[in-house]
Amino acid sequence: MRLRLFCRKGTLVNSTALRSYAPLTLIALSCMLSACSPPPVVEGAAAFDVVAEVNLQNLPSRDWQLSAGTLQLSFCRNKINDALLAEAEDLNRWRLVQEASALPERRTLGLQQLAAIYQEHNVLLWQEWGTVSSQSYRIAAPADAPEPSLIDALARLGRDDAICYSAIDSSQED
Repeated sequence: MRLRLFCRKGTLVNSTALRSYAPLTLIALSCMLSACSPPPVVEGAAAFDVVAEVNLQNLPSRDWQLSAGTLQLSFCRNKINDALLAEAEDLNRWRLVQEASALPERRTLGLQQLAAIYQEHNVLLWQEWGTVSSQSYRIAAPADAPEPSLIDALARLGRDDAICYSAIDSSQED
């Protein structure tokens, strides 16, 4: 049995003609949906390696750029805040040495948390300083990428259960 369908203006179309377009429609739809997917996120150990490497460099550099402004974050676990405790002078000294063995052991836990953020939200944080209650970060990005957006990063990080406080820090002017 053949079904007959009427389109606008009284045109008669049979169902076999419609079925022949179904595969093309599915292919076009899948192509459109794949174009809307978010950029690939770095996975596991690779995320930790990138975060550790970037946080041991003095930025901006030839390879990396930093956001113009800063984000202030506080993690919900005091253990993480303690692991990221560092004055700007300490961070500069560690970056001059550029050797992971110069870092305190507790810092590894903090870098693991930053790697988890990078892996989940695709936001690469570069620490400026840290106290027992919060830290200041700039967003790092490859030099050839568009300038990192603080608003976009804040929107992504604001949904993370590990972060209890997040804000754009307007107290520091460039």
